[in-house]
Amino acid sequence: MGRFEQLISECKPIVSKHLAATQDGNKKYNIYRILNLTQNEVQMCRVLADLLNPSGEHGQGAKYLGCFVRTVLGLDISDEEIEDAHVYKEYPITDDRRIDIVITYHGGFIPMEVKINAGDQKSQCYDYYQFAKKRDKNAFVVYLTKSGYKPSEYSLTGRAGDRLPEGAVKCISFSEDILRWLEDIKAGSPDEMQVLIDQYSGAVKEFINVDNAEYKMNLTNKILADSDSLRTSLEIAGGVNHAKAEIMKRLFEEFEAQMQPILCKYNLEVETRSEWFHYKYQATEEYYTRNESSYPGLNYVIKSVNLGRDLSLWLRIEIDYKLFGSLCVFDYGAESNTGYEVGNQCDVISDDLWLKLREHINLPEKKEKEGWIIVWKYLPTGSDSTIDAIDTVPDFKKMNEAAIALVDETTCKIFVGKCITVIEETLLSLVK
Repeated sequence: MGRFEQLISECKPIVSKHLAATQDGNKKYNIYRILNLTQNEVQMCRVLADLLNPSGEHGQGAKYLGCFVRTVLGLDISDEEIEDAHVYKEYPITDDRRIDIVITYHGGFIPMEVKINAGDQKSQCYDYYQFAKKRDKNAFVVYLTKSGYKPSEYSLTGRAGDRLPEGAVKCISFSEDILRWLEDIKAGSPDEMQVLIDQYSGAVKEFINVDNAEYKMNLTNKILADSDSLRTSLEIAGGVNHAKAEIMKRLFEEFEAQMQPILCKYNLEVETRSEWFHYKYQATEEYYTRNESSYPGLNYVIKSVNLGRDLSLWLRIEIDYKLFGSLCVFDYGAESNTGYEVGNQCDVISDDLWLKLREHINLPEKKEKEGWIIVWKYLPTGSDSTIDAIDTVPDFKKMNEAAIALVDETTCKIFVGKCITVIEETLLSLVK
């Protein structure tokens, strides 16, 4: 067995075990995941604030707050002070700023900034500390993040250039502090609250990927076993983006093949004059190093629709992270934004043009959004809701399971067939 095959053989059970555990976790019913709230900083923060609040909906009084300030924040606060404490969410301060959570008690003022995905704002921790210091001489800012990392200098530094002193910010984490606290309060809670705490804990574990640290270390140990293992791993990593780009190419080739029989039915023609952001040029490994400039797609001109001048109505199948189909307006007379293609997307749809479009397409009386895309749907869900696009719509940036599954030729054929049915039912059916 060569070193390549040996490394794959050693890593495969580690990956399989991790994926199985992840899938088991996803099978558990979790209301936060169903409502797409696990990455929603505001909503997750509001639940945390209510658990901390002695007057919260949980009905457990100051018990949860007491556990938090003593075991997580390490403060020596009396039972009387905890009982009289107040917890506020989105606490307003100067300059229209709002602190995510504030805990007040006899002379004490604790501001808490929660970061799940959002970045720091200018002088954020600095301003919170200065505000709190006027109300509590021993004040500090609690900075809660996924893993307990420190705020940036951008947040710690005031507008005049002065920086917060050491000890002004206490960093805590969801991965250790909050999960441990949730386990502590769950132990002494009634059954109905234990269920709710479990749900929230599951949501936290989902957005922090709590099992990733051990999993990555296990893989790292295999990769760093010797120089050959590391060398082999680097070679594999170097080819991954090329392999992912090949999946996109094969997907679009399958679309081309399966679209062919319905071109006549809907008066479609493969667009060749511009080849605007065509997958032949865009579905490359560079796609995974770009954020905004690469949108692999396949374009069809709807010949039955005459918009006059240089305008053309297209059916476009596109990857912008996720796969979707759309009806859109292209302007062959516009200046190209790349210098390679002929024309450009028609970003400004005038009222007159909208009326013209409505002669050919079943559209609402007034356009709801600006831009060249008239109507669009995720594939294969046929929905324009992000919530419906989590699992079944391929995401070629994250390479979710729906995207990975397309490596199988049969699976890809079946998938494309479903997508084309959706395109016919939700997009082409709109054309009169």
